[in-house]
Amino acid sequence: MFRTSILLILSFFIQFFHAQIYIGKDKSTLITFYSDAPLEKIEAKNTSSTPVFNTPTGDFQIRVNMLAFQFKNDLMKEHFNENYVESEKYPYATFKGKCNITNFEEGKEYDVVMKGTMDLHGVSKEIEVHGKIKKQNNELILFAEFFLKPADFKIKIPTMLTEKIAEEVKVTFTSTLIPYLKK
Repeated sequence: MFRTSILLILSFFIQFFHAQIYIGKDKSTLITFYSDAPLEKIEAKNTSSTPVFNTPTGDFQIRVNMLAFQFKNDLMKEHFNENYVESEKYPYATFKGKCNITNFEEGKEYDVVMKGTMDLHGVSKEIEVHGKIKKQNNELILFAEFFLKPADFKIKIPTMLTEKIAEEVKVTFTSTLIPYLKK
């Protein structure tokens, strides 16, 4: 009897701690970038990434497949992958950081800051991302908007194209994360 009680309590704690890790719900993560330059507006969307968020520690990470960005035309996608981010050489961008808030109450929305390292185009840079997290139905709904400069990641923009690509690119991130339960 005592052994069964211990096993039940241990099982509860294992499930409790595993439930503190959240992963992106299937196809719920949307990453967009938008370049607003004088001669051209460029926008791309990516829904292939799955973030992982360990709420007890605040650790957050995501790996983004650069080839998965979708553009309004194939030529933009080709230029993006071949000439700018060099996706064959650098297939992924990653962000690993820590969230300043680690405890989320059901039904509440929080202003959060994630500080960490963005790895893009073979360059690592410390960044700070401001966003919002809301806990709803035991899911975490994340939203963030921030700006990246291609030059910070050694992404070269030819002089003749500087009127087509902005110096800063707006990145928008939304995702719904669900508790991870080990099977």
